[in-house]
Amino acid sequence: MDWNHLKKIKTGYFKHFFYAMYFNILALLVFITGTIHAIFPFLFAFTPYKLAKKITDGTEKHFKKRN
Repeated sequence: MDWNHLKKIKTGYFKHFFYAMYFNILALLVFITGTIHAIFPFLFAFTPYKLAKKITDGTEKHFKKRN
């Protein structure tokens, strides 16, 4: 466990919490739309990909700002 995580990334608890929850909700949407797309390939053709890319782009952007 990294007890100094918030200090290392230079952020507060609530800001970290809201960023984490935002990306968790996006991840849940990737799962839901991906599952629906697996069953019905004509629905949500690129939605899971776009959402996953939003997560990786967002976390990379946020991480690069901190370093």
